[in-house]
Amino acid sequence: MFGCSFGGFVILNKLIHNDTNIEKTMSMCPAINFCEIMEHKSGMSLDYFNTNTFMPLYNNIKIYKDTYLELKKGNANIKHYKFHNISIIHEILDKTVLYKDISNFCKKNNLPLTTIENGKHELCDYDYKIISFLLKNVND
Repeated sequence: MFGCSFGGFVILNKLIHNDTNIEKTMSMCPAINFCEIMEHKSGMSLDYFNTNTFMPLYNNIKIYKDTYLELKKGNANIKHYKFHNISIIHEILDKTVLYKDISNFCKKNNLPLTTIENGKHELCDYDYKIISFLLKNVND
């Protein structure tokens, strides 16, 4: 399995519920704390949903209270689960998913971390390094 950003968040939560059929996972800048990121960027909070039905994001995407609570639960699940068989590639300059958070996550779970010195979130313009990362980890 391979996921990037929010896709990484989704995959990590899937692994928590069933990792027995998944041999290997690779992730690029996984949003291990997606709900915290959304809270910081948009001001989303439980208090917000006490007076609003949904939070509008972009392109008519709306986050409802139940979804917000699921995202918070997903954050907590990731934080407290011991992961294995995951390789991560991340960029040091990422301002969305902070490098220090990913580095600490990898240390806590004893996961390999490949870093890119000057990349930003989602590693645009680093195709060669991403392909090398994928090929190396598929063959390991």
